Amino acid sequence: MQGVFHADKYPIDAPGTAAHDRLVNSCREALAEDGCCTLSRFLTPAAIARIATEADRLAPQAFRRRTHHNPYFSEPRPELGPSHPVNRVQERTNGFVCADLIDPGSDLWQLYDSPHLTAFLSAAFGIDPLYKYADPLACMPFNTMRPGDAFPWHFDTNEFTVTFMIQPSHSGGIFEYVPGIRDPQDEHYDDVAAVMAGDRSRVRQLELNAGDMQLFLGRYTLHRVTRVDGSLPRHVAIPSWARVPGMVGNPHRTEQIYGRVLPVHLEMGRQRGDSLVD
Repeated sequence: MQGVFHADKYPIDAPGTAAHDRLVNSCREALAEDGCCTLSRFLTPAAIARIATEADRLAPQAFRRRTHHNPYFSEPRPELGPSHPVNRVQERTNGFVCADLIDPGSDLWQLYDSPHLTAFLSAAFGIDPLYKYADPLACMPFNTMRPGDAFPWHFDTNEFTVTFMIQPSHSGGIFEYVPGIRDPQDEHYDDVAAVMAGDRSRVRQLELNAGDMQLFLGRYTLHRVTRVDGSLPRHVAIPSWARVPGMVGNPHRTEQIYGRVLPVHLEMGRQRGDSLVD
């Protein structure tokens, strides 16, 4: 991973050192308080340039879809009424470049394949053991958003996510989130409905810069990316990990997001650890 990230500022490859412990503790504190932790300028300028070039090259191969969904990616329930968040359908437009299209020798694969990064994230999230996502399409895709695209309010299927901002848009494309708005025992539909109706009292904004690494508890945090404006597309890499080995996406959701499925999706399906809606 030499030259890919700022090891002096973020010593993820030096477990057991005081500096490593301080970094882990600061991440844990931020996640506990805010559901979000940002390691600013984690990637080096040279790595950012290389990854951005590859993202631009691959962006035309992205599976793009204009769709409408509620925050849970679930079916509406008309009997609950139009103001219920399950029935608040929004438009989403963006694209995903599947992980199997990314150059095997890229900086991103160097990071993803590093046991130091997995061990660091395991410590920061407080999840042990932690495994790389076994899904060959979704283990490390690019999300690419053109001007005019937006990703409306939603919850993630995964309990936690890690992202690398590769190229922010000229304007717009702001990450907004409401930490801890639901939990495994309660959907807190009234709180979600209030945000979707325009209540911004709990909404936080995060303007990510190129090279930032973000740790995020998106399973319990309502979040969105505002409309991308200007002429520059927004590129984000989304490497994924899981609590159990061999985990892959379910066929329906995989086809919906990435435009195709592989035999492994049909054979293994997807494991769930809770009973939340999505």
